[in-house]
This record gives sequence, C-alpha cells and structure tokens, in this order.
Amino acid sequence: MGNALTGGDASPWALKGPKQPDGDSLTVGMSIDEIEELMRPDVETRIARLKRLSKREKVSEVVKSVTFGTSIGQYAFLLFIAIILLIIGTVAWMSTTGTADYDTSLVQSMWLSYTMFIDIGTQTGVPADESGTIKVTVAVLSFLGFCFNLTFLSVVVDNVRTLLDRLYTRYSQLFVREHVVILGWTSKTLFLVNELISMFADNGGEGDIIIMGNTSRYEMLRSIELTFRRRNPPKPRGVRIRVWEGDSAEEDDLTRLSINTARFVVCLAESEDPRMADAQVLETLLSLLSLDDDDQVTGTVIAELRTADSRRVINELNLHANSDVLGVQSARAVDKILAFNTLRPGVGESLIELISFEGNNFFFEAADDELVGVPFGRVCERFPLCILCGLHSSSAQGALRSEIVIGPPPDRPVQRGDRLLLIAVDRHAIALDRSSTAIVRSCAPGPPVSGAERGAKPAAPLDPALEHVQLRNVKLQSWLRQTVLVIGWRSAREMADLVAVLSQMLLPGSEIHFLSAVDESVREAALRSEMDIFAALTDLAGGMAGGGITVQHHDGSPLASGALELLPLREATAAIVIGDPTGAQTSEEASSYSKGAARLRDARTFHSTTLLRKAAPDLRIVPIYEDILTYRLLRRNDGLVEVDESKRARGTGGVTAVLHRNSLETGLIAMQADDPTLVFVLSQLLALDDVAGQKIFSVPFEAALADMQLTAGESTHGGGRAGGGAPAPTGKLGTSPAEMTFDAMSARVRDFAGHVLIGYFDSALEKVVLNPLKKRVPRRWRATDELILLRAHAAST
Repeated sequence: MGNALTGGDASPWALKGPKQPDGDSLTVGMSIDEIEELMRPDVETRIARLKRLSKREKVSEVVKSVTFGTSIGQYAFLLFIAIILLIIGTVAWMSTTGTADYDTSLVQSMWLSYTMFIDIGTQTGVPADESGTIKVTVAVLSFLGFCFNLTFLSVVVDNVRTLLDRLYTRYSQLFVREHVVILGWTSKTLFLVNELISMFADNGGEGDIIIMGNTSRYEMLRSIELTFRRRNPPKPRGVRIRVWEGDSAEEDDLTRLSINTARFVVCLAESEDPRMADAQVLETLLSLLSLDDDDQVTGTVIAELRTADSRRVINELNLHANSDVLGVQSARAVDKILAFNTLRPGVGESLIELISFEGNNFFFEAADDELVGVPFGRVCERFPLCILCGLHSSSAQGALRSEIVIGPPPDRPVQRGDRLLLIAVDRHAIALDRSSTAIVRSCAPGPPVSGAERGAKPAAPLDPALEHVQLRNVKLQSWLRQTVLVIGWRSAREMADLVAVLSQMLLPGSEIHFLSAVDESVREAALRSEMDIFAALTDLAGGMAGGGITVQHHDGSPLASGALELLPLREATAAIVIGDPTGAQTSEEASSYSKGAARLRDARTFHSTTLLRKAAPDLRIVPIYEDILTYRLLRRNDGLVEVDESKRARGTGGVTAVLHRNSLETGLIAMQADDPTLVFVLSQLLALDDVAGQKIFSVPFEAALADMQLTAGESTHGGGRAGGGAPAPTGKLGTSPAEMTFDAMSARVRDFAGHVLIGYFDSALEKVVLNPLKKRVPRRWRATDELILLRAHAAST
C-alpha cells in the first residue's frame, strides 16, 4: 500500500491487518494511503473500513451501529439490560430462605425482583429482624434498579429535551410590534443598544430591542447583563432587550423576528475589511427584499456602509424595495469628527456631544399656532432651556422640496408647517419650554442686570501669563501650518479616508507623520492604491512639490518608547493613536469586528498613549478606542486619561481627548433611526468642501469682542452691527475681561452676524459647554474662550 513511512524500529502502533489505530494514535509505521484514509471524513472512513472487513466482522459492525447509533437500538439495549437485571434478581431471591410475605418460588421471586427493580421504596417493607442475607439481597436489588431507572429516565428526558428544542427551533417566533431589530452581533452592537436606550428615554416612550447574531444566545445575554447592569442612568423599565441566535442572511430567521412589523431594522457590518463589510450588509439587504409579500419590512431599513460605491447600490435597491433603505456611512463621518477633534477641539467636542443621545442633541419640534407669524429672532426667547438653531420648512410640493435653514434672518416669520431645529437635553426640556409663560409676541428685553444685583460672586482675576500661553496655542492651532502624528495603522481604506479628511482641513505645507510596525512600503502602496482621487491634495511619497500636504512614514513599533523618538514631537500640533496591528494579530482580529479583537486593539492604544504622554507632556493626544468594556472603564476612571490638574493650572499639561469610535458610529445610526432629517443636518455641519464656509466653527472670544466692538463690561441684549453706533472697546480683554450672560452674548452675535451661538469652549476647564443651563447668569469670558457657532443662513434642500 504505497511507500511506508518508517521512523526507526517497528512501532507497536503500526497498522496490522484490518485494524486501524484511533485518532490519537501515532502514524509511525503507517503507509501514506493509510494516513490519507485516517484524514478522510468520518463517513468515508467507515465505508472504506467496512470494505476491508470480513463478513463476520461486517455483521458485528452493523449490529453495533444499529444498537448504539440509533434511538431504537439504544432503547432495545436498555430493555435487554433490564431483563438481565430482573433475571439476576429472581435467581438471587430464590437462593435465599425467603420471608413470611415472599417465598422462594419462581413466581414470587420474579414479582419481588420486579418490585425491587422498579420501586426503590419496596425495600422498606422488609422487617428489621430479617436475616442479613435477606437485607443485603434486597438492598442490592433496589440499588441496581435505582441506577437503571436513573439511566433510563435520563435518556428519556434527553430525547424529550431534544424533541422540544427541535420543535422550538422549527416553530418559535417573537410576536412584537413597533420594535427595533439589530442584525449583527459585533463590537458596535452594545454601543448601539446603549444609544437606543437613551433615545427611548429621551422620547419618553417604551420599546423592544431585538438583536440577532451568530453568537450563542447565552453569550449575548451575558454581555448585555454585564454592560447595562450598572448603567447610569439605569435602563428604563419599559425598554426590553431580547436576543435571537440566527443568520441575518437566512430568510427563515428573519421572519421569526416579526420583521414585517418592526419600526426600523439596522444592518451592522461584521467584517473588518470595508469592502467585505459592505458585501455582508448587501447580502442581508437582498435577503430582506426576497421575503414573501406578507413578511416584507414595512419600517425603515438602516444599512451601515463603509464605501461610497455601496451607497449607489443602496439607491438602486430603493427602487425595488417596499420600505426605505437608508445607507449610513458612519465611519466616514467619524473620520471628519476625529479631524475636528484633533485640529479644532471646540468644534470636535461639540459634534461628539450632539451625536450621542446622552448629552445635548438636535431635535425637530413642530411649530404650534402660537408661533406662526412670529419673527425667528423673537422665537428664540421662547425656549430658555434650549437653543433654537433653525427652521425646517416644506413647500407645497411636499418633502422633496423641503428646506433646512440654519440661522435664518431674525425677521423671518415662522410659517405654518415649519419645524423648529432645537438643541436640548431631551424632549422633556422642550415640553417645559412650551408650557412655560415665556414671552413671544409682546415682551421686549429688559434692562441689563449686573452680577452684583444678581448676588453673583466676582470672578477671580485672570493670570495674564497663562492667558497669553493659551492664546498663543489657539492661534498656532488655528492659523499656522500644522504637524499631525498618526500612531498605529488600520485597513488601507480607513487610513486613506483619514488622510483625505485631514488633507482637507490642514493648511498647505502641513505634515502628517505615520508610525507603525507595518512595513513602510506596504503602507505607502496601500495609500497610493486607495487615494488616487486625492492625488492633487496629498503627496504620499513625502517629497513635496507645490503647496500640498506631506505624508511621511516611519518604521517602528508604537509599543516601544524608542520608536517615538523618530517622530517630530516638538513640532507636533496633535497626535492620533490607533491600535496597531502588530505581528501578534490573530486571524479573528483581522477579519471581523470581534469583541476580543477590539479589546486587544484598545490595550495597544492605551499602551501607546501612555508612552506618548511621557514623551510629549504638552501634546494634544486623541486616542481611539472601540470596545464597550474600555468605554465603561474610562468613564469610571477619568484619572487614566486626565492630566494632572496642577500641570494644567500652569498651562503645561497636554489634553488627552478620548474618542470612542464605535460609540460615535452607532450614535449616528441611532440618530438616523430617530429622525433621518437630523443626519442630513449633521452631514451639512460636517461638510468639508468649503472649509472657509463651514457651517459649524469656533471663534476666540477676543476676536469676537473686537469684531462686534463690545465694551469690556457690557451685557445688554440690544446693540447693532459694527459701525451702527456701538461703543468702541475700552481696552484689551486680557486686562479687563468682559462679563456677560450667555443670552446677551447670543443676542449680540445674532444681531451682528446672524450666527447661532450654541455654546462655548471654557479654556480654564478645557471643556466644551453646549446649551448652558445658566444662560442668564453673567460669567467672566476669557480671551482664550471660544464661541461655538452655527453659520447664519446655511440653507440646504
């Protein structure tokens, strides 16, 4: 049988005759044909083995297969064992002297053997004064019967359990309505559930969230329990989370989720590769479209997309679908938010808060009859707990001709059918504003109220030196050429998108430096292959020609402190840290958004961030995390990422602005589910086609003070544009800080330029404050504070 593979002396495991070693046996001394036979599938191996056996051995093999390999054979075998035990019991009793109730006759012995075998309690009828032989015989017979009955009943229970599981798998279905279906169990799923819980809480309603994934039901339930057990605020009782184990591309599994009555369905991408992820989502969409007419989705289908080409495919599918299919390129939007958070922190942090349902959000609220005909500038005073940003109006032709205007002219009247675009904590705050007695038509702004009249404590004087340092940093980040460090590497498509976004925001002559353990030639080739459409913006080889952006690559592990010395840390404006796929990357990590892979990348990100903070204490670092466990850990332990307060007070401590990527992406998906128009508003705010005319921007307070010609202590609501009689500044802001309420500042900005003031960046606390609660309490504005604004008259159709 072929050439023998020998390993020295003959082995006792060598194949002899028709016998074959089991799977754990050594293959030393076996021929190649025999080894190949062992590696065949089980069925083929058994057939090949039967062909070599003799007739007698074949009969024995068939009997064993029938007896132990079928349910009927197993029951027959147990029946045979029971008969043997009854015979043994009968013979054993006949060998004793018997008792007064049972003699040793055949009939009496058989009955006693049966009762002892079937009922363990029969032995209690034997008197205590019987002989030891009788007692031992009765005890042994009862014990054997007890063991057999346990075995037999366990087989019956197991078969019944199998039958019930089969029936449950075949006929089970969830009977719910107006629920949310999430197709795909990934590292984003729990983030999405968290956003949906907040969405339900904001809207004050109840809801069912159903998750279907290929992961075991127990593991999904356990992850949900660990994640939301200590959620703050706790999950509302009316929100119910259910899980379902199944395949999102299988039509039968989809119909069991009552998907035809779902409010909306979310299709999540599971693969790490952007193109493969979109292919998986499209496969799920095709399965949804192929359902029977009675099972077709009537709600909205939201598909997570990673590439622009897939959006065109979605548009074609919409022509044949009974429901709206909305594609969300959340990863692309998050790349823009990442760039804002890196280069323009005030704007970036504002966008992050507006996306999540846990802070201030955008809301659309229908204008009631009381507001019809009221100028926009007067309507703003109707919502003291919110910020009115714009109007959503529809023409007579319907929603296709609708228009969203951010910061309309103050004299534009509200029309019937308009919707108000508001920033609020939740809809409860909007309801409070509606039920309040706030002025609308007849009330005018009252006289200015000083801080002393309100009983406010005088603000501490600013440190001129600190203010100068902070102002210098703001100006450097806003106007000079910048150097951005990117530490780590992901897929070529993701990194190309990031470079493209950064290139659109950086000034000519700026630099992007990459540090990764991935070979430099591999990274450069990957970017070249993905960024052909951005060739005019970026020179990937690093040899600058003209006024574009330079991309330079450095070889080195981000987990080694020595590799960081290759980077221009002194000249760097900010650094983005991404989990680097080192050589220890597993196939699971490379191919899917698995929980373990996300945690491993987060661990690498934290490692690299810690080393970078020690190497560059004053650098702004934006680490990107993905896993829900890391999200909970960093929220409970701010000290892991915050800079020492004493260093920050001296103006020497850098900021670590943590960005939870999956949280932002799922926040966009949840926003799309809540109101697709809100995603359109956000996409307009993120538009980078006209950087000079961005719809959301920040202005240093000193520059705004000079432009609007505000005096240092002025806090009135009135005033006009520059040159309209406003008093001239009395001095520099650094020596005489302006004290003004947020409402007064908002009114002055609206009157001067028409922009909408939505918040400010507090340079002392290094954080953004959107929609402040104390809008009518004077605050001390610092030169390095930034006003967060929405550009006026930004209309989109």
